[in-house]
Amino acid sequence: MKRFILFFVAILLFCSVSNAISIPLGEPASPFRLKTAAGKTVSLAELNGKIVVLIYWRTEHKRSLLALKDSNELLKTLKGKNVEFVSIIADSDNKTKAKEIVTGNGIEIPVLLDQGRQVYSNYGIRVYPTTIIIDKEGTIIQDIPSHPLSYKKLLKGHVSKALGEIDEAQLNEIITPHKDKKDKATLDAERMYNLASKFTSSGLYDMAIKSAENAVEVKPDMEEALILLGFLYLETENADGAVKAFNKAISLNFHSKEAITGLGGAYVLQGDADKAIETLEPATKGNPYPQMTYYELGKAYELKGDKDSSSAMYKKAIEKIIHKQILPSSVAKCQ
Repeated sequence: MKRFILFFVAILLFCSVSNAISIPLGEPASPFRLKTAAGKTVSLAELNGKIVVLIYWRTEHKRSLLALKDSNELLKTLKGKNVEFVSIIADSDNKTKAKEIVTGNGIEIPVLLDQGRQVYSNYGIRVYPTTIIIDKEGTIIQDIPSHPLSYKKLLKGHVSKALGEIDEAQLNEIITPHKDKKDKATLDAERMYNLASKFTSSGLYDMAIKSAENAVEVKPDMEEALILLGFLYLETENADGAVKAFNKAISLNFHSKEAITGLGGAYVLQGDADKAIETLEPATKGNPYPQMTYYELGKAYELKGDKDSSSAMYKKAIEKIIHKQILPSSVAKCQ
């Protein structure tokens, strides 16, 4: 019987509802009412009628700073226009560090504190940073995961389209992928990663591993390649390799649920049930797609000999799969 992990990898590779969040484009944005560190309250409702650019970021994540800087540059060109920029961090994040970052870099975008990570959960934030563009009617029109090389172009293009300054054809001309200028290392890594993905979907795991390893060698900070490599190592029962790959991915994105779940699975494979449970339990919170996490927790409790807890975790995994309608038959339809 194939491991459930490869089913999970297939979902990551082929089912793209939305890049950075779990709310589909075209749906209403989830309302929020948050405070700044200074105690000022800002709500999405009071921004109704404006285009809102929302950046969910983390203080210790280098790509978050890049997104904030680029957004701040665009903000300066939009003075007097009907566009509002806000940024959000978890209330558990380093507020002092956040203040130092925005002040030290001349960033004029206000920082809101996500109490109990409600916005994180309601929007189903998947990566740091996540940029969400909301139109005047409160509808999500675009999200941008992380900080791609084309970030400035994507953000400016979609905001300009929302303002009515350009039409759909002009937007497509701006954001056409083949016009992105990328360095050779990035292009080579993406090519190898895509090849690894194809080998994975075909069950050619040895070839997939080699391609993913090449991608990481060319671009060591390619988070998605590290995560794929980690899951491939798990599939081939290389627990030590998986631990190394997932830890590297986590160093790039401290809150990556996929990497944390994979790391927990690697500890299960190593036979360390306690470490696996300690790693996996926090990953069930604020996780838009926790079915794999619950599945690995079930295995960890089973390894520990706790049958009741194991059964409960397996049951939760199945419930989440059914609830999200992510079934094996749907994977093929997404390809």
